[in-house]
Amino acid sequence: MSNKNLMAEVLAPAGSYDIFKAVVNAGADAVYLGGTQFGARAYAGNLNNEELLRAIDYAHIFDRKVYLTVNTLLKNREIEDGLYEYILPLYEAGLDAVIVQDYGVMKFINDNFPGLDIHASTQMTITEPEYIDFLSRYNVTRIVPARELSLGDIRRLREHADTVGKDTPMEIECFVHGALCYAYSGQCFMSSFLGGRSGNRGRCAGTCRLEYEKNKIKAPLLSLRDLCTLDILPDILDAGVYSLKIEGRMKSASYAAGVTGVYRHYVDECINNREHYRVRREDIDYLNNLFDRGGMTNGYYVRHNGREMIAGMKRSQGSNGAAADFEDIRKDINIGLELEPGRPAVMKLSTGDVSVSVSGDIVQSASNRPMSLEDIKKQISRFGNTCYRAVNTDVDMQDNIFIPNKSLNELRRAGAEALTGEITSLYKRVAPARATEYTGRKSKAHDRRFLSARVMTYEQAEAVIECKADRIYIESEIMDMDQILRIRKACAAAKTEFFMAAPRVFRKGYNGYFEEEYIDRLKALSADGFLIRNIAEYVFLHGHGFDCKYVADYTVYAFNNIAAEVLLDNGFDEITIPIELNRGEIKHINIPDAELMVYSRIPLMVSAGCIDCNYTSCHGPNPEFGTFKDRKNANLTYLACCRHCYNIIYNSVPMYIADRSAEIEDIDPLYISCEFCSENANDVRRIIQEVKAETPAKGSFTRGHFTKGVE
Repeated sequence: MSNKNLMAEVLAPAGSYDIFKAVVNAGADAVYLGGTQFGARAYAGNLNNEELLRAIDYAHIFDRKVYLTVNTLLKNREIEDGLYEYILPLYEAGLDAVIVQDYGVMKFINDNFPGLDIHASTQMTITEPEYIDFLSRYNVTRIVPARELSLGDIRRLREHADTVGKDTPMEIECFVHGALCYAYSGQCFMSSFLGGRSGNRGRCAGTCRLEYEKNKIKAPLLSLRDLCTLDILPDILDAGVYSLKIEGRMKSASYAAGVTGVYRHYVDECINNREHYRVRREDIDYLNNLFDRGGMTNGYYVRHNGREMIAGMKRSQGSNGAAADFEDIRKDINIGLELEPGRPAVMKLSTGDVSVSVSGDIVQSASNRPMSLEDIKKQISRFGNTCYRAVNTDVDMQDNIFIPNKSLNELRRAGAEALTGEITSLYKRVAPARATEYTGRKSKAHDRRFLSARVMTYEQAEAVIECKADRIYIESEIMDMDQILRIRKACAAAKTEFFMAAPRVFRKGYNGYFEEEYIDRLKALSADGFLIRNIAEYVFLHGHGFDCKYVADYTVYAFNNIAAEVLLDNGFDEITIPIELNRGEIKHINIPDAELMVYSRIPLMVSAGCIDCNYTSCHGPNPEFGTFKDRKNANLTYLACCRHCYNIIYNSVPMYIADRSAEIEDIDPLYISCEFCSENANDVRRIIQEVKAETPAKGSFTRGHFTKGVE
């Protein structure tokens, strides 16, 4: 939790131990960093276990904090074989918090490491207060909301967090500087499916930074400028943000320390001199020189999207600014030294409420030249390259004494070690016995396998019903309520289960889906259930009285048994198997009543940015499909969905695994599912027939991750 003496926290990144030291010296109140496992920056230098332990102790000497990133999705075997052992020594050393994306990891840490703060990563796509209600059940102490939120959105989160029944309200941490993703974090498969490196596994290849072609113009269509919020820092603090996060675990020490130093200065100015807060042009230039992606933006805090957020051609990817030079910080201490002939030298060291006493060699009577008070003070105060600086040295000594400088040096070293041990001991813990193993829940026996389909258009829905699918999911982006009502009646006549699919991003301010008038119309549909894309949608809909089935989509990630257990414990009836697991990993998870995607032009990303608005023109309130080309000349389809004010970008080729019948039989899902986007009615009929017949794939297609999976 927060340091009660701080009004705001400057949170800096570190991709190595040297960078960790640099940002602490530059003024960071806390540092987030990764170890050799499970972090969202697998290609950063990261810290080994010994360096992590050193970092924790070093931070605590200076009343700073260390947050460990375990903010990726973990597979069953990773949790079973190494997560506990990885965190245990860090927990016992006093690790301050763990940043998590995976619901299974969240529950695992809450069950096994009491008192360890849990921070919910921006990868959870936290956009609405309902998410806080869910997270509070697992003692989450801090949320990192989606970067796409406005200051008003954050203020609503803050107000709701203050009402949740806990002694200490949940903190809010927001990014204030650094790289911005084009997609909502946690809603991106672009690097995974186009580059084979999953952002959900800490291996994002930055595919969105490449050039794409739209209307015969080649440009980095999906590359956003870096965030810089110095000009609105007071507003961010006023919105209720406690922790101000600097992005950059892949960046250099000069960048990380330089940015940290600038934000340290302005946060202090904001707190101590608000009336005269002013950002100097030279500081903006300095930050631009450290790293320039074609300009900076204050991001979504003051806009929903905009062309001005898009980066131009990159001018610099390295640190061109002068290297930040911050001296090693020192902790002020008081020293008391007692020197009496015939007795051991005694040294007392204190700082704040912590004090220690150490004894050394026997003090002798001087045989010729006694030691002077000045010489003793000078020698005993030489703390050199330790963490300490003597600010007050009191020596109680008799005349005519002698003690070798070597003895004083050894006494000083012993005192420094004892003081370090005493300070860091205040943070140490003893872990309880490991919690029971999580085995997951077995599937119920079922007589046959069912077929479901997700549809965008009325024509697709008609084709699905005609092909006698067992269940239909109605997407919310295109169809109007009159069309949906007609489909509902057709489903009732055909005895097809009728489900509504919630929007891919939960934003009440932009989705008419969540307004009271539309909720009443949804209730009138008497849907058999909902397909949920964000767990907060479930909290919202269930809270509004929708007593029906709830199916978790593949973006409500059940990557492991514990995550699946969390979803089932919180009201979900069925779970869609994550599309980044391979067949063997799927087999290793116990997900009852699972749904397996067998056909989909995978939605590679969901973004608040609009390709049409940025590169052509806004086409008004009606959703439209468009295309752009990648560097391999493949056409990527996208949907500009004005109703929910987001874009969905789809893969250029469909994933198809319906012909892998033996492997599907081995997995034994309750449902196999087809997901349609821009296909016409004839395409839908053909694809469903091929799926039912387990026809070998034709034309251009991908197996997705079904055969290989992701690292």
